[in-house]
Amino acid sequence: MMFQKFRGINFSKICFGCEPLGGFNWGNVNLSEIDKAISISIDSGVNFFDTADVYGLGLSEKRLSRILGEKRHDMIIATKGGVSWKKKGSKIITSRNISAEYIRLAVEESLRRLRLDILPVYFIHWPDNKSDILETFSLLARLQEEQKIGLIGCSNFSYEEIQMALKVSDISLIQAPLNIIDGMPDKKILKLCTKKDIKIVAYNVLYSGLLSGKYNEDTKFLKSDRRSRLKSFSKKNLKENFKIINKLKEKSEKSNQSLLKLSLNWPFKNDNVLSLITGIKNSEQIIENVMALKK
Repeated sequence: MMFQKFRGINFSKICFGCEPLGGFNWGNVNLSEIDKAISISIDSGVNFFDTADVYGLGLSEKRLSRILGEKRHDMIIATKGGVSWKKKGSKIITSRNISAEYIRLAVEESLRRLRLDILPVYFIHWPDNKSDILETFSLLARLQEEQKIGLIGCSNFSYEEIQMALKVSDISLIQAPLNIIDGMPDKKILKLCTKKDIKIVAYNVLYSGLLSGKYNEDTKFLKSDRRSRLKSFSKKNLKENFKIINKLKEKSEKSNQSLLKLSLNWPFKNDNVLSLITGIKNSEQIIENVMALKK
């Protein structure tokens, strides 16, 4: 596994995405398979894991902690907060809440579930368009001083929102979607990253799996898989996406590499990209992703 050093820390270029570990929205999930995949990933050199308190309503964090055991202290675990939830009858209602008051509680709960004294990386998951960003990131700076969190990050923030946060806090990492189909984030964000020494932890690099080479335009997803409910996965949109994907396949074949390898190596053409989050449900996926990044 190749690493990139940032702020004195070696990050694996693959970040093990733990949303499937929450058990929701990813179709059939076999927890013992993910357990096995985590062991294989560590043996392969992966040391970076991404989760969030809302994944499985806390279950992803708890399960990750249990599977890693004592090794959790040696891994770079990134978690995210800022999405609250509550039960309403048989339904779960989620809402964005990044108020300083809520985030302090969320950090304490993540520490408890992950059984850690400090969260190596803490991201604000989404802006909520109502809380005071200055108050929230001032709190994160204090929590960093209290050694409750390590590196501070923001996920899905606009250029203006990142700039606002930087007024009161150091920002080390941002999470942003990027892939060979949609391209890189806003150029202003990329320039800001270079200027402020901020790195990108990319997600959706495989376009929700479509760039893995395992699907075609006739693929149907289970109702328990959120892709079955997304507009981008409608029959019409799948057909349009696969026009692009088939051209990428031709390109990859000409360069004697798989579509997966082409897709996973493409983001690193930009020096701001530190690591790629890939959601993992089984051993085969992590082995394929690690091998695709090997030269």
